[in-house]
Amino acid sequence: MELLEIDRLIEKRAGAIGGELMMAAREGHLCVQKEGLVEGCVELKGDEERFEGLVGRWGDLYYLQRNWVLEGEVVRNFLRLMGDVKPIDLGERGKLNGGQVKAVEAGLSEGVICLTGGPGTGKSYVVGEIVKRFEGNVCVCAPTGKAVSLLREKLDCEVGTLHGALEIRNGKDILFGGKELNYEMVIIDECSMIDVGLWAALLRNIKKGTRLILVGDHDQLPPVEAGTVFGELCRYMKERAKGYVHLDECMRSDRDDVLGMAEAVKQGRMIQYGKLERKVEEWKKEFKKGGFRLLSCLRKGPFGVEAINELMWGGKEIPIMITRTDKRMELSNGEMGILIKKNEGRSLGKDDVAVFGEREFPAVLLPEFEFAYCLSVHKSQGSEFERVVLLVPKGAEVFGREILYTGITRAKEKIEVLGDEGVIEECLKGSAEKMSGIRKRLCAY
Repeated sequence: MELLEIDRLIEKRAGAIGGELMMAAREGHLCVQKEGLVEGCVELKGDEERFEGLVGRWGDLYYLQRNWVLEGEVVRNFLRLMGDVKPIDLGERGKLNGGQVKAVEAGLSEGVICLTGGPGTGKSYVVGEIVKRFEGNVCVCAPTGKAVSLLREKLDCEVGTLHGALEIRNGKDILFGGKELNYEMVIIDECSMIDVGLWAALLRNIKKGTRLILVGDHDQLPPVEAGTVFGELCRYMKERAKGYVHLDECMRSDRDDVLGMAEAVKQGRMIQYGKLERKVEEWKKEFKKGGFRLLSCLRKGPFGVEAINELMWGGKEIPIMITRTDKRMELSNGEMGILIKKNEGRSLGKDDVAVFGEREFPAVLLPEFEFAYCLSVHKSQGSEFERVVLLVPKGAEVFGREILYTGITRAKEKIEVLGDEGVIEECLKGSAEKMSGIRKRLCAY
């Protein structure tokens, strides 16, 4: 059944509010806020696990039942995990700065903490220091294979993807299943990328008494799917004045230009950018030097990911990204490698190989992958590159300033922004934040 038919069916049964909620849900919103009373909705007190009917109303917020259920699971289980734990002494301060000391102390003394900060502020370093000082068993997870690869380079503990750790295979597991995480401490990185369904599965499967550390940059893009959950949890913990630590001291002076631009974007101030044009030969030379990547805000169109990858294709070493996890080969969705072409043409030959770090595979055995000269900004989250060119074509404005901030902060040393006239200005005016009632429901319990 097509989406339009589903919308009409819901609207026929629940009225105009049903159609409005379906449209909002496809844009990632968990609810809509409306002044005045809409008739025919189930009245909610706020603590119901579910309700009978298509649309529920809680105050001025209106929900489809699925989103109410998932949001409620996040709220109840987050609060369940916030109990007291036995504090652990920090010990030697070592090279930790003031903010990092506060973060490590919170991680060792609180049941749940939200650890936030921009690039270069030492979030991963803090996580490593917490793991070193904590004597129990620890699991560290991230939503993408690329983020997991980076963490494995920095941490001496078990690291895996969220889907792998929870054994999530389908939508049914998101709603009802998942494997219990039997650890004394669970650390989740890149939390801004996690949608409400995966949050519900994660929090549901953490035992009471487990220390939970949520790490991320809440100024980045929200997930493609539903909710801005991490941002809501951070706001709640910040207002609670406990269990929230924000790192704001950059540890790398060579990132000053990048971080200055990122800060301007956060504040809605104009940034320097160039005309959007294809510089294919120049970009190919940059790729040969290493440490370079193109990012685009869109997948389709003349400056979208697909078109730019087509233009860039060629040579013997081709960057690729895995798009479907293969447990047998231990390759995760989002993991990046190099396809080494020994045969002519685009089809894979028996001598072509793919290299992922120290691992090498016959290319013909790879799971689904795509070329990765150019990545979407959404898929680039959890990655870092020395030099980045960010392409901002018309249509990017719907993602707000977060698309600019996320793309800019993928660069470690140099960032160049190329945009269509007026698009950067429109991005800076808007926000990609998605509507939810999570913080309101946390405060109401």
